[in-house]
Amino acid sequence: MGFTLTSNQLFSRGISTQIGRATGKAGNLLDRIVQAGKKIANVVTFGNLKGFLIGAALAQIPSLIFSLSNLWSMFTSAAIELYYFDWNIPDDRLDQQAKARWSAYGGILGGTAGNALGYFACGIVPATSLFAFDERLASYVLREVSTEAFEELTAQLSNVLRMSFRNLGRQTAGWLYKGARRWLKDPKNPIGGLLFGANADNVRKTWGEKNAPSWSFASAVDEKVEKIPSQFWQNFTEELIEEAIDACIEAGYVVSNSIEGYYAQQKLAQTLTNERQRVVEVQPNRQNDAEKFVLAGPESELRGQLTTILTTHQMVEDRDIGQVVGQPLDDYVRPRPFNGIRLQFQMKSLNSPPYQRVGNQRLVSVQVQISDVSRAKIDWEKLIFACGGRNGYLWGRFRAHAILDNGHPLTVYGGTAKEAEDRLMAFLTLTTAEITTISVTEEKKQAERLKNPKLYKETTRIYPAYVTIINRERTLAKDLGRRSRDGNYIDKRSRIDLWRQTKPANFDEVVRELLRRSDSTAPVSSP
Repeated sequence: MGFTLTSNQLFSRGISTQIGRATGKAGNLLDRIVQAGKKIANVVTFGNLKGFLIGAALAQIPSLIFSLSNLWSMFTSAAIELYYFDWNIPDDRLDQQAKARWSAYGGILGGTAGNALGYFACGIVPATSLFAFDERLASYVLREVSTEAFEELTAQLSNVLRMSFRNLGRQTAGWLYKGARRWLKDPKNPIGGLLFGANADNVRKTWGEKNAPSWSFASAVDEKVEKIPSQFWQNFTEELIEEAIDACIEAGYVVSNSIEGYYAQQKLAQTLTNERQRVVEVQPNRQNDAEKFVLAGPESELRGQLTTILTTHQMVEDRDIGQVVGQPLDDYVRPRPFNGIRLQFQMKSLNSPPYQRVGNQRLVSVQVQISDVSRAKIDWEKLIFACGGRNGYLWGRFRAHAILDNGHPLTVYGGTAKEAEDRLMAFLTLTTAEITTISVTEEKKQAERLKNPKLYKETTRIYPAYVTIINRERTLAKDLGRRSRDGNYIDKRSRIDLWRQTKPANFDEVVRELLRRSDSTAPVSSP
């Protein structure tokens, strides 16, 4: 059998084929790089860049011209400029001011141009170069960079335009003012003589000269105010002028913003009215035909509502939220804040100061707070009696708990159930609130109380130490007092020692001062 060899089986032909494939791949890559270069060239052309910058600048013009708030800002700025303008300023100083403004404007313009160049060179060009490797990645990066660049440049171009209009307006006003002043100072001009009368010659010699004193409306008003002989009326007039100007400017902004907001709402309402109305039936769970929602309205509004309904349904589906909502109301409604008079009793396991731990003996400190206290019950003997008298009472593991009709609880511990209930009823004699519920329970020495002795209340005799009387008053002043849901309030408080054997000499005076109605300038104490 003869040996057959085709040209494709030659080793040289195989090598040339591989070289051809590699050359083809390299050519494709080169073509893609060339195409990307063409796209970069299209982007960097002066026309596209110029169009981008002009578009960004033109996007700011409507907000500068057709915005009432911006127009009011320009008007107030011009009025303030004229009010403080030195009408006797020389021409050369006007030229110096204009030159300084335009010099400062060059820095602002250079910063904006640098920002644009940086985004273009380090953002747009690299993003466009990615088209040679991954068009989807390049499109995403280019979109993100372009969005950020447009937002940044439009903000800076807006500032550049504002400064341009302001400097141009000042330059034009200065040029017109210099021309008008030269025209009025001309001896051949009869209008100057009519305006200045007998002082025409003096005005022509001093107006706008280098040695002439400064004059402005602001300085003239200040001079008039300072000539008022009465210090009272001088301060009155000065504050009247300043506050009137500030209030006028603020009121103008409120009016302009309100008008813009009103027309924006009307435009939105008109857009929603003209928009296509749709009726949609939503069934979050396809297996439950009974649960359906029907929505009707503009299509743009329905899209947001659909997302809200589906999200809410997914969160609460198959969850029994009635276990929370259906609980007794008294357990979840917070009581209203303390108002009126309240007492904070402090009792110690020692009958007199110093209240310090002695050896291994534990120092017990107990606090009881009572709200809505009757003014007539704030008596030395009644306060001592509520604490169990001069010898105090036995405190311990039995808990007497009462809920009052003002929403606030009262809890008192005692060594026995009867002692706890008796002390609770004694403290309740001081308040005008009525009892809603009352219960007495015992804390067992088990579980954590058995492991940690500090959690268990050993029967201990406690004595009255002191009481803090707090009188809370509401105030109409917005800048005084502490804030709450019921308004602003002021706390007046004083601490009275109960460990003394006799009533303090100033007890009645302190109580009378605390219960007296204070004015709005009373000092605020911490609660």
